[in-house]
Amino acid sequence: MTLTHFESLFVFSVIVSTVFALITKSTPREQVRYGVFVFVSFLAVAFFVGWIMYPLPL
Repeated sequence: MTLTHFESLFVFSVIVSTVFALITKSTPREQVRYGVFVFVSFLAVAFFVGWIMYPLPL
């Protein structure tokens, strides 16, 4: 099974945000909110960095 860059980013973001939420927050409500925040942050930063790097030569 081969994953694209976006699929790999998505899987990584889901796993890491879940672990961060579970180990840093105590109540389920806080865990869900923080997990979603970290997940969206991962995707947003990745898109932003990709957008900045796109015009750079290889």
